[in-house]
Amino acid sequence: MEKGTGIRLERLTAEELAPYLDRLISGYAQGHVRDGQWTAAEAPERSRQEIRRLLPQGVDTPDHYLYAIRVGSQDVGRIWFARRQEAGGAPHAFVFDLFIDPEHRRHGYAEAAMRAIEPKIRELGLHRVALHVFGDNAGAIRLYERLGYSTTNLLMAKTVGAPPKPA
Repeated sequence: MEKGTGIRLERLTAEELAPYLDRLISGYAQGHVRDGQWTAAEAPERSRQEIRRLLPQGVDTPDHYLYAIRVGSQDVGRIWFARRQEAGGAPHAFVFDLFIDPEHRRHGYAEAAMRAIEPKIRELGLHRVALHVFGDNAGAIRLYERLGYSTTNLLMAKTVGAPPKPA
């Protein structure tokens, strides 16, 4: 079978949301700690608050689309995108998360899932997809570049000394 074939996207259920959010909150917090934006102590709560703000009604939050990525009867990951519009800009889709379970990686499922959301995005009348990727996630960056995504802005940082010790 060709890599990534046979996936289907199914709307995430309320029952599937809690374990997904646990993983999402943890991973998002860790990413912000790695890139130096948040401290390890504050990261879990800041991450939890941000996700709660984005999904106040869980899977029923308007304009948010959360999917289980499945192959046959097996769950292999999750993908979440939303309809967004910044002041003065055209509405677009924003991919908040793409996650493939570690034991299912390197089988083309992430690429297939990204391609599978494109018709759903077009059905919503949207013509542009944006996303954020942490700079240390080289595999994701290569995937998105292969799919035709380009860098729209770049935030860079340099560590010039040891961080202050907590009081």
